[in-house]
Amino acid sequence: MRIILQFPEGLKKIAVAEAGKLEKGGHEVFLSASACYGACDLCLEEARLVGAKKIVHFGHAEFVKLPKKGGLGVEYVPYFLKVDWEKTGGMLKKAAEMLRESGAKKVALVFPIQHLKNASRVKKMLQAEGFAVFLSQGGANTRHPGQALGCDGSAADAGNPDAVVYFGGGKFHPEGIGANKPILCADPHLGDAYWMTEDVRKLEKRRRGALLSASEAKTFGILVSTKCGQMGLEAARGAKRMIGKKGRKAAILVANELSPTALANFSSFDAYVNTACPRIADDFEAFGKPIVNAKDIGRLLEIMV
Repeated sequence: MRIILQFPEGLKKIAVAEAGKLEKGGHEVFLSASACYGACDLCLEEARLVGAKKIVHFGHAEFVKLPKKGGLGVEYVPYFLKVDWEKTGGMLKKAAEMLRESGAKKVALVFPIQHLKNASRVKKMLQAEGFAVFLSQGGANTRHPGQALGCDGSAADAGNPDAVVYFGGGKFHPEGIGANKPILCADPHLGDAYWMTEDVRKLEKRRRGALLSASEAKTFGILVSTKCGQMGLEAARGAKRMIGKKGRKAAILVANELSPTALANFSSFDAYVNTACPRIADDFEAFGKPIVNAKDIGRLLEIMV
């Protein structure tokens, strides 16, 4: 079988080894060299052009179920991380003390897919510290209780917790969680625990600022991504109609990768409405213009003067 393998940037180092395993089984293997931004970003065009019968996507859990077209199959292969439990145990004790100091008794535990196999142990360790711990299902594109995506932190909402514990590294995933509850990052990679609440509040304040700035725009570029898990064409068409009813101009811009450099050449737009990955809007400084996510279009229209 002809197969194309796809890896996020951090896992491309294992690409040749994984290709070798499949080649030993008699398969013809190609490697996608395109940038990969997540489980929503399958290399469908590359697969089509090289005549692949299957995409093997490494590093993420299944995001979307694709209809079979031309016999193309998709297999998601998550990548699980191991942690040093002696070091992690000490870090979780620190996290527990910080939670107690905040007055939290009930916590929602969330994590990226890479820590799926560690989550149950973390839950038990926090329970041993006296906390009620919830592992709840997130939105439609999550596959496991407690799983957080950069675009979906709703697993943190269930159970009316006093605080959220994010078990994982980096700020990308916890920044996708709303700051209506305190957010504690328990980072097994750094071996440290720290509050993220203020960072998320600052980001939410910047989003509100972008909304206010966009309300003064006269012309809007409506961004549509052709990535299979991000495409929001109908949302874009609806946004264009609603903006037109407000007496403003809008045009729909379509691309696989929404590059700030390429968009900068469309100098007539005052602001953007984003129907693709909602985290694109957090990078509005790179785009040089306010960006509003499609889910906030109602709020935008309300404050337009």
